[in-house]
Amino acid sequence: MSRTWVRATVFAALAALGLAAAAQTAFPDRPIRLIVPVAAGGGVDTAFRTIAPVWGELLGQQVIVENKPGAGQVIGIDFVAKSRPDGYTLAGVGVPIAFNSALGRKLPYDPLKDITPVAEVVTQPLLLVSHPSVPARTFRELLDWSRQQGQPLLYTSGGPGSYGHLWFEMVAAQQNLPRQHVSYSGVAPALKDVMGGQVPVLIDAVVPTGVQVKAGKVQGLAIVRSARSSMVPETPTLAEQGFQMPEAAPFYGVIGPAGLPPTVLARLNETLVRALRQPALQAKMSEMGFDIVAGSPEAYGRKIRQEIELWSRIVKDNQIKTD
Repeated sequence: MSRTWVRATVFAALAALGLAAAAQTAFPDRPIRLIVPVAAGGGVDTAFRTIAPVWGELLGQQVIVENKPGAGQVIGIDFVAKSRPDGYTLAGVGVPIAFNSALGRKLPYDPLKDITPVAEVVTQPLLLVSHPSVPARTFRELLDWSRQQGQPLLYTSGGPGSYGHLWFEMVAAQQNLPRQHVSYSGVAPALKDVMGGQVPVLIDAVVPTGVQVKAGKVQGLAIVRSARSSMVPETPTLAEQGFQMPEAAPFYGVIGPAGLPPTVLARLNETLVRALRQPALQAKMSEMGFDIVAGSPEAYGRKIRQEIELWSRIVKDNQIKTD
């Protein structure tokens, strides 16, 4: 075996290793699909369509938002859970990533084993609103008015298993309030029918509902947290109305399929966190009613697990039923 042959073989091996390393560091080398598992126009969709262009600039590739609504976000989440774990197919999800399990639903994926948390991105408070024809200006007045009707209160939310749905079911059970949840595939069509008077009450995150409170299309009855929202400062908190209840803050995050390579996950999280910390994006998100989180994959994974445990107990204790 000649030295020339050995030297050539070594050089070839080193070159191959170099090409492999270059290929690994090249991620991403094409656009990334960000599946949003709700209808266009809701809070989840608004958040990720606002974040995606800034994130894409830092990644060096376009982040393309694609809506796949249905089944309380299950359809879109399942699509991503079964996608190739290469970082090019992700999902921007809301609370059903945890709540669907808390409701005891039979899912085609395991939210703790079949996904990779990338980062929690934002939270926002719940906002309770009604059609202007409802003769109530506060949550307490809504309860009194509803009981006088002699029939269940019709209400809607961002969809079955959404934060608004579970929160209202918990509170209604505690208040012994007869109610009926009207299901939609997302908050946008639900809000449209509340504005049209087909359904009297909606409980969902402040985005995008707060815009319609400001426009006078619906009336704000309560913010579900200790402080008022800068988006709808005239709407009182539940605490101000004499109700001592847990704060409710729907949370949104990015997930991928299980098995994302560590280098890919690190690249996705680092650029996403950096995007969320851009002053211009922070100001825009705050103006729309979002609170930036920008956390680690580990922190988001713990949040999902904790929310599953918390709401599983709440669902059981309050005998909350799914649609």
